[in-house]
Amino acid sequence: MRYAVPVLTLLLLLSSICMAQTPATPTFPLDTVPAGIIIQGTDDSLQLVAQLRPLRQIAGAPTSFYTYFWELGDGTFSFNKTPELHYKDTGTYQVRLYATNNYDDGKAPPTKPRPIKIRKPVKNSAWASHFFHGGGNIEMKINRNPKPGEDFMALIGYRNIGGDVGSGTLLLFYNEKEFGHAAFNLAEKRSYHGEDSSSLNALLAQLETPAQPDIAFAKGPYAAPPLAGSNAATKAMLQAMQETYSHHTVLHYSNIDKAAEQFLFLNMHTLPEMVQDTNATVTMTAMLVPDNPLMAPESYALEMAVVNSHDPNRLQLKKHRINYRFMGKKKELTYKIQFQNTGPGPAKRVAIGIAIPRQLNTETIQLKEISPACISCDSAYAQQSCIDTVRTKDSVYFVFRNIYLPGLQQEGVTDEDSTKGFVRYSILFKKKPKKIPFSSRAAIIFDKNEPIYTNRATARFIKGISPGIVAGYTILTNSKDYTLKGPLQLGAVLAPYAPDRPYFQVEAYAGIMEKETTETPITREKRDTLVGGETYLIGGRNSIITHSRQSLQLVPLHFRYNINNWIGIGVGAMAQINIHNSTSTEAKVYLAHIQTPNVLAKTVSSTLKDNPKWFADLNAAPFADIQVGKIKSGPAIGFRYLHQVSGDTKDRFFLYAIYKL
Repeated sequence: MRYAVPVLTLLLLLSSICMAQTPATPTFPLDTVPAGIIIQGTDDSLQLVAQLRPLRQIAGAPTSFYTYFWELGDGTFSFNKTPELHYKDTGTYQVRLYATNNYDDGKAPPTKPRPIKIRKPVKNSAWASHFFHGGGNIEMKINRNPKPGEDFMALIGYRNIGGDVGSGTLLLFYNEKEFGHAAFNLAEKRSYHGEDSSSLNALLAQLETPAQPDIAFAKGPYAAPPLAGSNAATKAMLQAMQETYSHHTVLHYSNIDKAAEQFLFLNMHTLPEMVQDTNATVTMTAMLVPDNPLMAPESYALEMAVVNSHDPNRLQLKKHRINYRFMGKKKELTYKIQFQNTGPGPAKRVAIGIAIPRQLNTETIQLKEISPACISCDSAYAQQSCIDTVRTKDSVYFVFRNIYLPGLQQEGVTDEDSTKGFVRYSILFKKKPKKIPFSSRAAIIFDKNEPIYTNRATARFIKGISPGIVAGYTILTNSKDYTLKGPLQLGAVLAPYAPDRPYFQVEAYAGIMEKETTETPITREKRDTLVGGETYLIGGRNSIITHSRQSLQLVPLHFRYNINNWIGIGVGAMAQINIHNSTSTEAKVYLAHIQTPNVLAKTVSSTLKDNPKWFADLNAAPFADIQVGKIKSGPAIGFRYLHQVSGDTKDRFFLYAIYKL
């Protein structure tokens, strides 16, 4: 008992020391907490307020902030931070909040619907969508760029401007086939105006009725002029969409009033596999096909950037995976810089500086499209809105002057799109580049504020496979009693196409009717023998041993590097499997007449063949070689030194010609 107190004291002391030395585990806001929705105000004036986790600022980035998209449960929506409700009828409405965490290193808050019960209609029930910016009947918008593993909302708006498209079919095409894998899943679609699910087959059957409608194609926010066409042309448009996209969804609508606007809400999930296509530009296309065959179908293509973090200021490269085999000096790349004034006031000047990779020629830059739309400063009068383009050897600067770009936090700004702008330009290569990825980055300055740096837009070349054929001959220095002979060896190789970095190559060869011959020294004898009834003197004897084989040679490990376009080196290891082996021994006797013992009179021989062996043995040989010629693609010659692990001739050379496709 007298030891109990000291022992207990010692244990408590050790426990306190351990607790003092154990660092406190940092606590982070949980990304799994759904966005909360709070209702404020009275029945006559209701507002929604978001309850969100604290933002986690990305170091070095502009101040983080949330942007909002509210689905209000009655077919209306809002991009405002605190939207007002405009319900015309009583009932329970499922409200959803999709909050986007800009310049934040966490995940977007999950969305959970909240039911809101309206006991009497709201007096101020007027609602304006501010959605349509073009002159067509269909447009599309998303609440944020797709990020692998996250959801985003695709909002399709359609209307009946002239009163002639009161019923029709709506289609959304997604997942471009060129990526080789699906980008999105359609998790859920919600409609509020009685739209019914349909199918593409039903629409194609409907289009069998002959007609002569005009075709109008609205790509992006601007509609193209109508083109003459027919139902066959409409079906051709649909077929082109099917060739471009692997997935689609179809709905049919009816009884839409003239000038009315209606909306579809599609919850899209970006698949984790898209992480390999970060910064790629992907598209989705919405189509409206009226039931009236005399009315023009319309479509709207929406470009999106796959991102790894939400940032309204981005540099995008369309089709960032380049097929090196079919590209040339005239290959055109298209970049798009998106920017948004997120401040509390308008910006009059926006300067964009872009670092141009050394592979590209700044003199070939051409402006394709800009927003806000304005003329070149070269032809503008004083104080007129314009854009200035300044080129240097390794950079380009686009400067918007005398514009009015509202701020996202500016009082009275209700249209988020009005705070955004972009520059789309094309550029050519100086010459066909090395097959190495290259990237570009932009800096954006609003008025006299600090620059905002965008992501890096990286172009990568599709690896491609280059098959080839090889023909060669094995050589070695002859000795007095040993030779190796064989016919032309044929083989095949498989390697990356036109690599500029170290790479691995595999090879296979067929060695047919290869012969390896050993001749023993002549042994002298001085005795007589009877051959054919005649007496001879035996002058000597020897044997010639011949090994015949048919082999398969595999090169599973071959590491190569192209020093330039004309010289390449490599090291590796070859495995040889002898498929068929046979050995024959030819015994020779050299005879002379007794009267002239030093003059050869006759040679007598006999051959003994052993039983052939199948898959009898294996061999291996490390090697080093050099190639000269068009080593990336085309003809070249090579010289290879091999050192076999076993065999009578361990050192040998292989001279070959190769042609890569």
